Amino acid sequence: MPFDEAPFEEAPLGKELRVGPGSVASLPLNVKIRNHRGTTVVGGYEHFFELTASAAHIWRQIDGKRTVSDIAALIAQEYDIDQESVVQDIVELFTELARHDVVNIAQGDSRA
Repeated sequence: MPFDEAPFEEAPLGKELRVGPGSVASLPLNVKIRNHRGTTVVGGYEHFFELTASAAHIWRQIDGKRTVSDIAALIAQEYDIDQESVVQDIVELFTELARHDVVNIAQGDSRA
C-alpha cells in the first residue's frame, strides 16, 4: 500500500466511488496537511493518514486539473518506471483517501 493505515472499511452505503485513469483529484477545504520530522500526515474531519514517501510525492501532484494518468506519467518519467503500475498505485491511493473524504474525485474514466 502506498500509505500507512489500518485496513479500510468499504465505501459508505450509497456512496459509489470509482477512480480511474481519467479521474481528477482535488483537496476539500477541510483537509489538513502536516510535515513532521520528514513524515507527511494528511487528514479531514475524522481520518488522518501517514503517507509513505511515494504517496506524499503523488499527493503533491494533486492540483484539481491533472488526471490520474497525467500524474502517473510524471512519476513514471521521473523514476523511469512502468506507467501502468503507477496508475494502479494512484487509483488505490485516491480510492482509499476519497472513501474517507480526504480527497475529492471528479468522475472520469473509471477503467482501473
